[in-house]
Amino acid sequence: MPKAILGGKSTDADTESLDANDDTPDFDDTGVPLVDSESEDDSEEEEEDEDEPALRYKRLGGSVPGLFEKDTASTLRACERFLVLGTHWGNVIVIDIEGNLIKQWRAHSATVNSVSVDLDNEYVASAGDDGRVVVHGLYNDDITIVDYSRPVKAVAIDPMFSRKRRFVCGGTGGQVIMYEKKWYAKGDTILFTSAGPILSIQWMDSLVAWACDEGVQVYDVGRAMRITQIARPEGSPRADLFTCRLQWRDSRTLDIGWADFVQVVVLKERAPDALGPLLYAEISVLFRTDFVVCGLAVYRSQFLVLTYGDHETVDQGRVDSDGGGQARNRNAQPPELRVINRNIEEMSSDALPLDGYSLLQPNDYALAYCPPATAGEDPDTWFILSPKQLVAVRPRGLADHVQWLTERENYQQALSDIEDAYAGRGPWAMYRDQVKEPEYQAIGQHYAQLLMDAGDSAEAAQVCLRVLPRTGEPSAVAAWESWIFAFAEANALQLVAPHIPTSGLSSTVYEMVLAFLLTSDIAQFKELVFAWPPTLFNAFSVALAVEDQLEKTAGERGALQETLAFLYDRLNQPAKSLKYHLELYTPGVLDRIGRENLFDAVRDKAELVMRYDDHELGGEARALGDRCEAKGVLLLTDNTDAIPCSSVVKQLVQSPEHLHVYLHTLLGKDPHLGAPFADLQVELYAEYDPAKLLSFLRISTYYTFDRALEICEERGLVPEMVFILGRMGDNHRALMLIIERLRDVPRAIEFAREQNDPELWSDLMVYSKDKPEFIVGLLELGGTLTNPTKLIRSVPRGLVVPDIRRALTNVLYDYHLQVELCTDCKHVLDADCELLSEGLRRVQHQGLAVDSDQVCLVCQDSLAGSVALSFWCGHVFHDRCVLHPDVLKKTMLKSMSELSFGRRNTRLMHGSIEQRRMLTQSKLDRTMLIRQYHPVCPVCAEYDQKKMAQMHTGWSSSERKDRGEEPVPTELLPPMQALML
Repeated sequence: MPKAILGGKSTDADTESLDANDDTPDFDDTGVPLVDSESEDDSEEEEEDEDEPALRYKRLGGSVPGLFEKDTASTLRACERFLVLGTHWGNVIVIDIEGNLIKQWRAHSATVNSVSVDLDNEYVASAGDDGRVVVHGLYNDDITIVDYSRPVKAVAIDPMFSRKRRFVCGGTGGQVIMYEKKWYAKGDTILFTSAGPILSIQWMDSLVAWACDEGVQVYDVGRAMRITQIARPEGSPRADLFTCRLQWRDSRTLDIGWADFVQVVVLKERAPDALGPLLYAEISVLFRTDFVVCGLAVYRSQFLVLTYGDHETVDQGRVDSDGGGQARNRNAQPPELRVINRNIEEMSSDALPLDGYSLLQPNDYALAYCPPATAGEDPDTWFILSPKQLVAVRPRGLADHVQWLTERENYQQALSDIEDAYAGRGPWAMYRDQVKEPEYQAIGQHYAQLLMDAGDSAEAAQVCLRVLPRTGEPSAVAAWESWIFAFAEANALQLVAPHIPTSGLSSTVYEMVLAFLLTSDIAQFKELVFAWPPTLFNAFSVALAVEDQLEKTAGERGALQETLAFLYDRLNQPAKSLKYHLELYTPGVLDRIGRENLFDAVRDKAELVMRYDDHELGGEARALGDRCEAKGVLLLTDNTDAIPCSSVVKQLVQSPEHLHVYLHTLLGKDPHLGAPFADLQVELYAEYDPAKLLSFLRISTYYTFDRALEICEERGLVPEMVFILGRMGDNHRALMLIIERLRDVPRAIEFAREQNDPELWSDLMVYSKDKPEFIVGLLELGGTLTNPTKLIRSVPRGLVVPDIRRALTNVLYDYHLQVELCTDCKHVLDADCELLSEGLRRVQHQGLAVDSDQVCLVCQDSLAGSVALSFWCGHVFHDRCVLHPDVLKKTMLKSMSELSFGRRNTRLMHGSIEQRRMLTQSKLDRTMLIRQYHPVCPVCAEYDQKKMAQMHTGWSSSERKDRGEEPVPTELLPPMQALML
């Protein structure tokens, strides 16, 4: 938990567990500093509550240990690719971030107080107690030495030194001096003068910040003006007692750590019309600590503070400030690296047992931030410097975090954090490449094994499903098979079965899983059979096992039947699969049978098909018509070629109601198909639908009369008995049934009318003569089929016949009605004859059009220019070809001979009205003369002769001639035909 650092002493265990007499502190393999504790043996509860370190530490090796054997470090500067150290012997050392020596030179004869590197990492400036500032080129022999004769405590090189050749320095003289070398001259410019020494200088872009007795000053080099001054907080120790730690976060933010105060100064731009410098300073964060700040940096928007001592150290500093000196502590505590959030709460604190820490003071330590050299590298690296040791500090990565958790057997958290990192979530996402997939899987499997050993198979299964690989590599397959067998031994195979990979494993594994689930979890068994590809297991073997289990299981039969239906579909055995589909009432199964032509597969499943219909109809009693329209019975009756009727009847004998529905539907399709089962059908109608029995008896002719009569007698079905007796010819007995049992006069009369047997009418009249209701019925309904007079005379005298008057009135009324109907019908017929005769007369008086290109049907000459004779049959001839010469001579009128026949059409069209009238009248006169001789069309006469000959002999004249027979005598022909011939 974070700890508040204001108003009290830190109680961190690492801070209080130092051994002042330990001269050989060390770091463990993970980079966590080891601290000896005097109460370590009796503080087990502290270990249980131990918080995970936020940072990891590594003592730099390489050339560093050798360098520190003869010299001690005094200052540090970190760049992207190397570190620059200043020593108490005046050496400047350049090493890489692993501690390997790159370059070294002796720049001063006394302690190096400050080093600075330009932005291009090409020049290094150093300042020492010998009063000199030395700028040394790393990649050339360019060296600039400036001697100020008094100790120089701080130096900052221009970030663009390679072009501007300037730096800023300050020291015990109290002056901040800018040295600038130009092509024409070089010289110093005093930027500020203080009453005390200049302790620290930092340069960012065009801004330079330094610390002195008055506080922190910010100077704009570009505008050559001081921007602001941040005064030291009230109650601060003497300025030179604890070195001020300055750190530019960016070109507008300056972090200040001085004694026990931490400040964040933000430079903001003034309004354009405001007076004064362009920028002004605003303190955004200010807090006081219980320790001395030895170094300050930023870590993930939090403060990373290198601290020394506690509030007693600060208080002692204030006493020393009043006394004018500082006493070196001979029993100092190790420094601590603390992480403080924006709410001024301590998130973590690590005590650092550096070499000789008990003899060191706050100013002996330094903290430097090393920016990343290239994108993608760890962006957060810091270096902690003591006189004899250099330690690299980095945030703990995912590998460190996972190792810390697994050492404490917190595998669940380790796995969760790795998974979040892989998914790009959480604080460890940027370190996801540190833990590879095999390592993640190994951690998970180890944790799963521990859970299995503890008997927690459910949790172990969840872990295995998370970490086991799902690739086809041999190692992945082996891992899965090993764990499947492990869960099988633990009788917990159902926990992992749904998540087993569907490729790569042997078929034995899949079949073992299915066999286990078949006896333990049928629902999951069914789900896996449906989900797994067909190549994973032997479907036929599984189907046999399921059938065996189905016989033994009373419950969950539906799931097993669905599984069998699915397996047999997969095995392409529709005859077996349809059985279970029908038992399960699978929607659309009947449509599938028709669509895929699977009629042979349901040949022996008629009862299941009929049950399917019952289920589709809702299981309620339905009308026979509705049941006959169901899909199942229609499937059986529409496909009698593939599903024989005899086979269906045999299957449905034990279910007579279904058999009745089937045979009734079959009767509507084709009455002949059910002929062999007619007697059975009579019995079914009598049992389940007596109202339709009579209709069946009328339609069918295949049933046995005696058997049908017996069935009807057993059930007292009199109308059906009457019909059967009528079919048998026993009309008298049938009539007696109607009269005696039904006493239905209209039915008796209707029966007698249907049979059309005079004896029945006589029997009916004899039986009815002493029964008033029958007498009245015969008079009213007998109509013309009975003789009312005979019936009335047969009535015994004195018999009272109710409604006899009404009956006789009806008889007389019917008689008069018949007379009137006959009279009216005669009038209608007469009118129709008259109308038709008039129409025929008009048609016969009309002229007939004859084309000039027609030919005579006798001589085959053209009719043009001659007199044509046309008959009503449509045949046209020359008058000379049809009429006898005598008749022709007698009918030729003088008026017509005077007319020119060659020009008659023209004269009719263009002549005068009188001429046309005379020509037409001549034609009509000659027509009347010709009709007196009854001319006959030769063509029609020949046709009639042929028909007459066939009528008498059956052969035509030509056929008789071919057969050697005599022609028909002309005496047998009509007179006119003989004349014309």
